[in-house]
Amino acid sequence: MPTLASRARTATIATPARKPLYLFSAVAAQIDAGSDHLILRRNGMPPQRFPLARIARVICNRNATWSGTALALCLSEGVPITWLDGYGHALGSTQSCHPQPFPLSTLIDTYLELPDWPRRFANWLTRRRLETLTTCARRAAECGHGLAAVAFEELKREYVYNGVHPLAFAAEGEGWCHALAVDRLHREGVQACYWGFDATPFELAAQLATLLWAELNLDCGTLPASADRDVIIARLFETWAHQREARLLLHLGDLKRHLAREIDAWH
Repeated sequence: MPTLASRARTATIATPARKPLYLFSAVAAQIDAGSDHLILRRNGMPPQRFPLARIARVICNRNATWSGTALALCLSEGVPITWLDGYGHALGSTQSCHPQPFPLSTLIDTYLELPDWPRRFANWLTRRRLETLTTCARRAAECGHGLAAVAFEELKREYVYNGVHPLAFAAEGEGWCHALAVDRLHREGVQACYWGFDATPFELAAQLATLLWAELNLDCGTLPASADRDVIIARLFETWAHQREARLLLHLGDLKRHLAREIDAWH
């Protein structure tokens, strides 16, 4: 007889991994829902069905019209949706409600009571940009494509201190990074946006996405520019995102440490 542990391992192996669903239809499309799946309908084409159990997040453009049933199903199953404009920027995202606050969410709420939290967070973001740049430079050097000292200092000046970096990847990648950040925050029980002292917005997902977007452009070189199909670009992005999943966790881990230290110093 199989043990409980062996059955659990078998169940884990048998469960397919969740994947992002990209809906960048060039023509008008309707998205509805069955009991446990999304249904995509386009004129002249048979309906396509996507089980919610297989979807990690949904990224779509403005050509997709969602029914209330489809939106409610994604919310009930905890699948975030991000809409992109025609230039690759994220217009917004949906997130399910979290009935109980998570520890990180509580830390954020307390941190945002600080009158000068924007300055403190800006300092943290600058440090993470420096960490991102040095990490990318080290990886490039390990692959034999190291940056000259002058080029590194120029990137450091433009990116670390001004937030400006090269744009080598397709514009859609910026919105995809936003969707990736929202997905991770949702799984951490954290909202994409909070409100701080004096009603100042704390766009957490957008700020984390800027770190991912910069790293993607610093990493990718010229390969994406040679690809001319959306599907190929999306696959390139997902391959990169899978390889760099730990980077988002590192940013969040460092953010937790920053929040705790600043709150402790305040009190």
